[in-house]
Amino acid sequence: MKTVPVATFDELEPAMRLQERLRQTGIPAIIHDESKLERFWFMSEPRAAIHLEVSPPHFLESCRRISEWDETDHALHNAVRCPECHSSRIEFPQLSRKSVMPGLLSIFMALGIMPRKFYCMDCHNTWPVFVKLDRKLDLLGWPLDSKLWHPERARSRRP
Repeated sequence: MKTVPVATFDELEPAMRLQERLRQTGIPAIIHDESKLERFWFMSEPRAAIHLEVSPPHFLESCRRISEWDETDHALHNAVRCPECHSSRIEFPQLSRKSVMPGLLSIFMALGIMPRKFYCMDCHNTWPVFVKLDRKLDLLGWPLDSKLWHPERARSRRP
């Protein structure tokens, strides 16, 4: 039977709690754990690997109930969420699992040629796992934390 993800988690326990709440309301939900697949196939630490899924006829009702529960008692507090639309329907890495091509791309990711990113199934936003912070620069574009270009700052930091 085809299922559709309604929430994504890093850990199994919060997904099981939400699954139980959906079952109590009469919505059959299953948990699809991709952590072993991600650990083996994508050669990385599993992230966003626990998917809570329902059948397509129950999708809208389950989304409505989950959003109500999130407003009242933060049911999606531990879920992985999109920074743009706050959806919890996330894939990691941003590859399809339905063809052979992702296998080749996962090798590029393991080698560091292609970055791993999260992918939102609702708004199609992708974002990196870690955000790279830019160094602070002076008026000429030199790094402010450089001992070579700003030795006066290095002396003021010493005890």
